[in-house]
Amino acid sequence: MHTELRSLIATACFAAVAVGQGDVFEHIALRVASLRPSGELVIDRGRRDQIQVGDRVVLMPRNGPVLHGAVTGVEERTALVELVDRNAVVVLGVKGEVLVPRARLQAAAPKTTPQGDPNAVAQPTDDGWRPGMPLLGSTRPPRAEERASSLRGRAFVAVDLVRTLDSFSQSFLRAGGDVEVNNLRGDGGALRFSGEFDVLTETSNNDGSDLRVYELSYTHGGTRFEPLRWQVGRFLQHDMPEFGILDGGEVGYRFESGDRVGGSFGYLPVLDDDMQSLGDLQFAAWYLGAVDFSERFTWAVGVQKTWHHLDSDRDLVVGRVRYLQPDGWNLAATMWVDYYGGRDDAKGQSLGLTRANAFATRRWVGSGGLEFAYDHEEYPLTLRREIPQTIQPQTLLDAHQDRLSAHAFWNGSATSTWRLRGTVWSDEARDGGSIECGWAADDLVQTGARTGFTAFEVQGATSSQFGLRIDHGGSFGFGRVDVLYELGFVHYEGFPADRNDMLQHRLGGICSTNLGAGSDLTMYVDSTLWDREFSFGVGFYVQHSF
Repeated sequence: MHTELRSLIATACFAAVAVGQGDVFEHIALRVASLRPSGELVIDRGRRDQIQVGDRVVLMPRNGPVLHGAVTGVEERTALVELVDRNAVVVLGVKGEVLVPRARLQAAAPKTTPQGDPNAVAQPTDDGWRPGMPLLGSTRPPRAEERASSLRGRAFVAVDLVRTLDSFSQSFLRAGGDVEVNNLRGDGGALRFSGEFDVLTETSNNDGSDLRVYELSYTHGGTRFEPLRWQVGRFLQHDMPEFGILDGGEVGYRFESGDRVGGSFGYLPVLDDDMQSLGDLQFAAWYLGAVDFSERFTWAVGVQKTWHHLDSDRDLVVGRVRYLQPDGWNLAATMWVDYYGGRDDAKGQSLGLTRANAFATRRWVGSGGLEFAYDHEEYPLTLRREIPQTIQPQTLLDAHQDRLSAHAFWNGSATSTWRLRGTVWSDEARDGGSIECGWAADDLVQTGARTGFTAFEVQGATSSQFGLRIDHGGSFGFGRVDVLYELGFVHYEGFPADRNDMLQHRLGGICSTNLGAGSDLTMYVDSTLWDREFSFGVGFYVQHSF
């Protein structure tokens, strides 16, 4: 009754104003551009239309009573409106009017109009709108805090039953999910959670169950309207993910040029089964540069300092560059450099290139493409223990791996593709490589399916293998099915002569289907037979998105 009475009184007042003052007000047409969780509205009229705080607003929904309100905030192209009836339901796009005094419009108008009539009233226009643009194309998009609160995410369950070497110890169960709540507090922030519950054989070779929390954080800002972004909790660092998962806080700022600067402070959880924290404190800072407005050419440099139980530990510098061409090569590279200056260590050097990777790709529409990748990795000298095994000083000094790969693919016809892939690698003890050549065609065995044949050879650290692989995949009424058969001849170094060569058969399949209502199911089987030794894996993965 209270709300209805207020609305009735407001309606009477507006009617009295319209009748009693006649041509005093100009009725400026408007539309509702967005809705705020607090019940306030954003209209597509603003300071450029001579709207001011306190101006009266009338909304005229197609179905429902006329609604009245007043302007409570003004920007260049939009204004904030509070309705008299705060329980009224309004949808986007509703038409209405705002009452602007004619005297205000005349004072802001030019002295003469195009017709030469100094007494004519200038009518505000939707400048910036052109045919073909959306109806609200001349208005800004809604701010994060103006959007309704929303919940989205996924939940999953994965079960794998694995038998190898007469043991099921590699079997596991995983259940978890990701959740994001946007504008939970009405300030435009986002609350995120990502985690899972695992039952498996741990890195310590003991069976156990663990609850792993990969992210539990709150983020605010980082939009076109609010260049300052901050995040607290547990999360993968946003601008420099190379610095890892953090228990702490991060702050970043984006300039109009596209450059970004930021820093973070907190603890680095150990990336094992338990993900314990509070042992390794870190501070990081970075600068990200954008050479052009489209951000096709970007670069970044960051530094990270860590303390292991408050003892000085790692001094790391990370640099990366990315160049994306509209019609040309796409290039990307990242380097991790550790500084060991002034420390008595097994490395025997001031700087160490701990890791580096580089990628170069090129696509030719309708014909094929090329891909190149290089990766270098070493063990950094740290007090923090990253891997479960203990590394001897000499191993720490010499251990490294370099890997270079190239991949070429081209269309043999409109329905077939050839591919050639090669990889070479080298470490402190051995080197090796692999090569494979394949051909795949559509509709060869089944309409709407693709069948492929691949010949390969692999030179590993202690074994070598060459063979043939056949794969086939296509869609059916219930989902998609892919199957694979591989025949290989394997040679093991250091084995007795009667057991160093064997024939290997591998047969696998995967089926995925949509269960409806946002759920999907994937099932797989993978089996291998080495002469008389048989191993297999059977599992499923079910996911529900909301």
